[in-house]
Amino acid sequence: MECEYCHKVSDELPYKCKFCGGTFCSDHRLPENHECLGLEKFKDAKHEEFRGGVVKAAKDYDAKVKAYAGGGMDTRKLALYIVILIIIAFIAYYILKHV
Repeated sequence: MECEYCHKVSDELPYKCKFCGGTFCSDHRLPENHECLGLEKFKDAKHEEFRGGVVKAAKDYDAKVKAYAGGGMDTRKLALYIVILIIIAFIAYYILKHV
């Protein structure tokens, strides 16, 4: 068996990389030890998968927050308008009574 990284011939059990499919000696069996390109592709795919999930979760959260805050803001605005109208009515009543 010949290692695809160092080309050392060995009688040991060969190690097959699950990321790139290459056959390596015991010294280079780990993806980090044989500069595995398949590992980088795997990491990139997992990163994109994770990023997609995070982005989707963030969008869902934003939508929920906007829906909740949007409904609450309308009620607050209505209450504010009512208070302003009451104040204006009292001011108008006071002016009309004393003029």
